Amino acid sequence: MKKIIFLVTIFVCLLFAKEENDLIKMLEYGDTYDFSLRIANVKDENMKNFYTAIYYMYSGDYNTAKEYILKVSSNIKISDQEMFFTKYILYLAQTFSSGYEKHESEHFEVYLKDRDRILSEQILKILEQIYKFYGKKFGYYPEKKVRVEVYNTKEEFSIASTLGEEIIKKTGVVGICKFNRIMILSPECLPFGYRWCDTLAHEYIHFILNRITNLKYPLYLHEGTARYFDTLYRSTTPLCFVVGNLNLLLDAAKKNEIIPFEKMKGSLVYLESQQQVELAFVELSTFVEYLINTFGEDKFIEFVKNYKDYDKEEKLYKEIFGIEFKNILSGWYESIYKKEEYVKRYPGAMPDFMVTFSEDEKSLVGLDMWQYIELGDKFFLNKNYNVALYQYKKAQKQQPYNPVVMTRIAKCYIMHNKYEDAEKILQECSFVNPNYVPTYELLVKLFYEKGEYEKAIRYYEDVLQINPFNWEIHKIVAQMFSDLGKIKDAIKKYEIVLLLNPADTDAKVKYDNLRRYLEYKNLEYKK
Repeated sequence: MKKIIFLVTIFVCLLFAKEENDLIKMLEYGDTYDFSLRIANVKDENMKNFYTAIYYMYSGDYNTAKEYILKVSSNIKISDQEMFFTKYILYLAQTFSSGYEKHESEHFEVYLKDRDRILSEQILKILEQIYKFYGKKFGYYPEKKVRVEVYNTKEEFSIASTLGEEIIKKTGVVGICKFNRIMILSPECLPFGYRWCDTLAHEYIHFILNRITNLKYPLYLHEGTARYFDTLYRSTTPLCFVVGNLNLLLDAAKKNEIIPFEKMKGSLVYLESQQQVELAFVELSTFVEYLINTFGEDKFIEFVKNYKDYDKEEKLYKEIFGIEFKNILSGWYESIYKKEEYVKRYPGAMPDFMVTFSEDEKSLVGLDMWQYIELGDKFFLNKNYNVALYQYKKAQKQQPYNPVVMTRIAKCYIMHNKYEDAEKILQECSFVNPNYVPTYELLVKLFYEKGEYEKAIRYYEDVLQINPFNWEIHKIVAQMFSDLGKIKDAIKKYEIVLLLNPADTDAKVKYDNLRRYLEYKNLEYKK
């Protein structure tokens, strides 16, 4: 296994640096037809089997790819980087014969395993939404179904993505578009989950940009474009400009630590840390934001579509936007400081990388604050909610918009039946720290207690888009559907509860009762 990881890490660095790999590039932007014509003319049987195996791998038929790769003799004259495929194809064939199931919609085929099966209905619905929105936005629709793979362990994802465990741990990568497919990590692999639906959108944008620009679009623009647009399928304005992320950008600008675009033309995964990767994303997305705000979205889309026809991007910048690239860069840099007044309003807001990759709540607050939170938790467990609230508010004085503190305070308000106060602080928290899932879980519980089911179900959608593996939240929603007389929906939710927590006897009893009731009603209808 370690040998495979070593090979894939080398492969990522070198494969596309070679001009002679035109055949592989064809597959990378989906040109399987021309590729098949080219390999039909290959005379050497060994090389024909080798490239046929790669063709089937890019087509998602790993078992057929394995059949051909096993026909390749060990004395084939290929580079070390090309030799990577011989091991990689065997790994994929073995991995996808270990329980991954295919789920299909009109334009996608998705592969899920074990507990990730609970994502099947939602992921297909979201992907079709993504397909329609970005197809209209960029004027491009893939001809064939897009393959999406959700890996349920970090180890599998690290090998399939070709990044290796060390890089994934260092940079926090959770998705990649490569080998004519989209690969993401299961949200269950992270303590707080992550915005996996937005990651699907992000990687899908990479997928279509590769095809629109014939792989010419540079990485800094790739990432900036994908990040700026990756929430627009669910919002009229970009949601990527989280306060904590903008704070990273402002700090970097003040300290003269902005990452040069030149450094990001290779890959963001080779930056030094999760914080550096987050900074890169906020730099590049605000650069695209500046282009769109200054010149208009139509001009920017025109810029993207014309990129494939230009060898010198400075010429394209001048032709589309009417001014030199260096002047555009200066204007963007000045725009960074205009965000300061907005960011100052929300001290304590967390950048996304901290929320997503923290191992626990303690790592989201400083040691000084944690002593108050820990003491408050002890009083809370003893139902001394007033004293608990007093301790939490001590912590809040240090970081008023820290999500851990805000949700703790909200819990105290709920226990005192101060629902309006709880709702207010949770709404603020969801605005400032929109990717912190405990906020939405509390909002679901709050509105369930208040009997406002419509609002509870709305916030349940946010829970699903970040961490859909909390069986308690599914159980609350199942009960709401049951109360509303939506029996089939309630049964579906109880099935998820029992998949995630088979030992829940209460859920099993309610599930069985609802099924018997539905069977009875069906019999009555037939009579």
